Amino acid sequence: MASLEVGKVQIYTGDGKGKTTAALGLALRATGYGLNVLMLQFAKKLHCAEHDAAPRLGLRIVQADRDTPEACAAQIMELAREQISQVDVLILDELGEAMRRGFVTRVDVEALIATKPATTELVLTGRGLLPLADLADLVTEMRPVKHYFDEGLLARQGIEY
Repeated sequence: MASLEVGKVQIYTGDGKGKTTAALGLALRATGYGLNVLMLQFAKKLHCAEHDAAPRLGLRIVQADRDTPEACAAQIMELAREQISQVDVLILDELGEAMRRGFVTRVDVEALIATKPATTELVLTGRGLLPLADLADLVTEMRPVKHYFDEGLLARQGIEY
């Protein structure tokens, strides 16, 4: 099994579209090189096609299954703490929403990063994560410039979900 020589912390944030898509692209590339990738999703409720494709690609995507959003966030953070030393790439998708709602704190994220092995890549996605920029090695801020949603076109199957 392949492994990374150096693992970093990446953040994909901002009000523009594409944060999860960027993380999935990274996950696809990593699995293509034989890396062990786990994506933990905080706030995704709808079934998305990536959930069907992931097993065929060797990618694991886990959504919380608790009754309340707060319990779901706690479950995801518990899985993150358990798995961070077991995977090459750990993605916390929609972390920003969990933080905005107060279910995950900066202290929680700092503690997770402190336990991250030097060879594990940690990817954080979601709006409102710029205050965590000092904890990251790479920060990308997505911003809307133009989007067909503004013209009334709804999310399209196979493209946005």
